[in-house]
Amino acid sequence: MSSATAPTASTAPIASTAPTAPTASTAPTASTAPTAPTEPTAPIAIIADDEELGRLLLAETAAASGLTAQSFDNGMEALQAALAHEVAIVLLDVDMPGMDGYAVCRRLRAEPRFATVPIVMVTGHEDSAAISRAFEAGATDFISKPVNWSLLPRRLAYILRNAAAAERIERLAYFDTLTGLPNRQHCIDTAQRLFAEAAAAREKVAVIYADLNSFKRVNDTFGHFAGDAVLRNVADKLSRALAPFRAAHDSVSVARFGGDEFVVLVGAAEAGSVALEIAGACASVLNDPIVHDGLEFFSAPSIGIAVYPDDGPDVATVLKHADTAMYQAKSGVSGSIVTYTAAMSARLRDWLDLEGRLRRAVHDGQLQLVYQPKFRLSDTQMVGVEALVRWTDAEYGDIPPTRFIEIAEDSGLIIDLGGSVIRAACRQLREWQDAGLALPVAINVSGKELLHGDPARVIETEAAAAGVPTALIEVEITESLLVKDSARVRGALARLRELGCRIALDDFGTGYSSLAYITRFPPDRIKIDKAFVQNLDRSAADAAIANAILSLGESLNVTITAEGIERPGQLEWLRKRGCHEAQGFLLSRPLAAREIAQRYLSGTLDQRHTLDDAHHRRARDLVVPGLPAGVEGDPEESEPRHHQR
Repeated sequence: MSSATAPTASTAPIASTAPTAPTASTAPTASTAPTAPTEPTAPIAIIADDEELGRLLLAETAAASGLTAQSFDNGMEALQAALAHEVAIVLLDVDMPGMDGYAVCRRLRAEPRFATVPIVMVTGHEDSAAISRAFEAGATDFISKPVNWSLLPRRLAYILRNAAAAERIERLAYFDTLTGLPNRQHCIDTAQRLFAEAAAAREKVAVIYADLNSFKRVNDTFGHFAGDAVLRNVADKLSRALAPFRAAHDSVSVARFGGDEFVVLVGAAEAGSVALEIAGACASVLNDPIVHDGLEFFSAPSIGIAVYPDDGPDVATVLKHADTAMYQAKSGVSGSIVTYTAAMSARLRDWLDLEGRLRRAVHDGQLQLVYQPKFRLSDTQMVGVEALVRWTDAEYGDIPPTRFIEIAEDSGLIIDLGGSVIRAACRQLREWQDAGLALPVAINVSGKELLHGDPARVIETEAAAAGVPTALIEVEITESLLVKDSARVRGALARLRELGCRIALDDFGTGYSSLAYITRFPPDRIKIDKAFVQNLDRSAADAAIANAILSLGESLNVTITAEGIERPGQLEWLRKRGCHEAQGFLLSRPLAAREIAQRYLSGTLDQRHTLDDAHHRRARDLVVPGLPAGVEGDPEESEPRHHQR
């Protein structure tokens, strides 16, 4: 027990011989259990001293500093009160029954929210060992008894000012200024603490990694002010979604990890199952639209989950694996919420390896083009070709287009890849033109090229360099692209039209309902997707869709091309109903440029665009060119739907 010398009337705010007890609102004086105060509006000062006079004087000083004092005669009750309230300062005696001031200080400093709260030791111990112990325990300052009571209010004001400045610095360092959520560093620090606690208690910690789909498009289209508003709204939705889980579990926190990425940490014995519930709740609230300035934004997330210690021994590894699971969710293969498995890391390594190889292949010009002919059904004349890109890697061999196009889209390499395809196609056009043939070539252009590149400029530049007319180039886009960003896409397509390029709408019928967009920006060609061609001679539903597309083309005066022709029955059905053009394995597989020349461009000029006699006869008789009569093409070898580059 420490002794406090009462100040004289000239230095103390109250008389030394008979101090007046403070009111209940400033300092409860019960020796064992203070009367529960009403929730104060002024900042709280926690005071712990086993001497009643010391408590009273400290309470008076706190009140003079604009604080509401809660006074206790033992360390345990002071600790409980501090943990239950938002506290501005803690004033502790060292020697108290039950729990001394050092122990209280250490326990408070273990709580993250007490990192910048000033804790002051007020004690009769003033030897160097006692002072060292106080600061080692985490004390902010050390005040020796007897206290200079006239100086104490100024000293407390100084301590509080420094604490406020430290808190502002900490918020800048550890909190996101836009959303108010903890930031990346705070999240990592919290995860390290939770992992250490889980290791000691043999429990688990789940990391939930959420990324907003298509958020970049919000920034690019509507500006960063709108993007910031969406992020604030998302942060608010996540905080509200986590509220019931925080009530049930002590260790649940959310942070903005960077950009449009958010991380939720869950510490619990059954962290994995709790994390799935939380992820489901977060996905549910974020699937609802966000309204800002009369516009609706959809911020549906892709969410990955990894668990310590099951999925990694440290914070960096578990975060990386949660991120890997999130990318698996973003691929759309396994749903919007994915739990990490070790196989995902192997797939990611393969993905990154192929991405590096593809980047070198594009840079070194190692990609090849093949060309699939398109035929007019009225006379079986070849009216053009579609350029398709192929990649043969030195180690892995032939890489499927579905694989490397996806990698190119995800990595942003698609713009460079698209440029290389345009360059190669223009050079091939030059060779054919030198041979006396002006053969139109269709090139597939992706959404990223239209939205973030400038395909019109690339086509104009490469066509001029090769000395070929841009009118020989047809640009194929997917149906859904018209809907995704109609204004920007229409602008890009208008520039292509100004060059004389024709526009084809590929995979028609598989995307959004885009009839309104077609009337505003009618294409030159509509390609019936092979999904409807496959059974149109066998399925009434597919036949009805194909008939509707043919009628639409006739009404809009648009050329209709059917793709994926693999059986004679399909070709006959389309020919009878007036389909203009067709392509597919039944008529011709994709061919190298030299095979195009050898098969279709030899002979007299009036034969150069037409199948040779044998092929003409077989096509008329609904037989695959180059195969024995009555043998159909193998549907299993059809070109994959998203080969198209």
